[in-house]
Amino acid sequence: MVEIQVFGPFAHGATAMMSRADLEFYGVNHFRPSFVAHIFFNDPAVSEENWTDVRPSRAGRFAIFGHQNCVGDEGHCDVPVSSRRFDDRPSHPLTRAFKRVIVTEALKRCLADGPNLTVTVVVACDPGTEMQFDGPLLDVRGLQLTTFG
Repeated sequence: MVEIQVFGPFAHGATAMMSRADLEFYGVNHFRPSFVAHIFFNDPAVSEENWTDVRPSRAGRFAIFGHQNCVGDEGHCDVPVSSRRFDDRPSHPLTRAFKRVIVTEALKRCLADGPNLTVTVVVACDPGTEMQFDGPLLDVRGLQLTTFG
């Protein structure tokens, strides 16, 4: 299965003087099959059929080790909404993930395109995977571009 998600366009605010740029994904749901997310900048022509690692617009990628099936008792896979103040136990294994991708060189290549950036994410998992969930394969709560001077 391959799916495409497009974020933007949005003003990136980057300059040629930046020393680093990170694209951060917040609240990534991994109660899904394992997948790889390939990131492209300012490339409206990228599609399910033509994305490759050598495409000039490629900015990076990240992988998620998914947990598609729950095999525990009832409530085993329910993530607590909040934690207690002094609870120092590890978070629930299905707590939404955070992913950071360093995209410095890719963003520098986009500076000539103008002040706006469109992020296209091509998400791919094993084509033989049986989908047992609702919603998109890449289910995120937020996306942030961070640059450093």
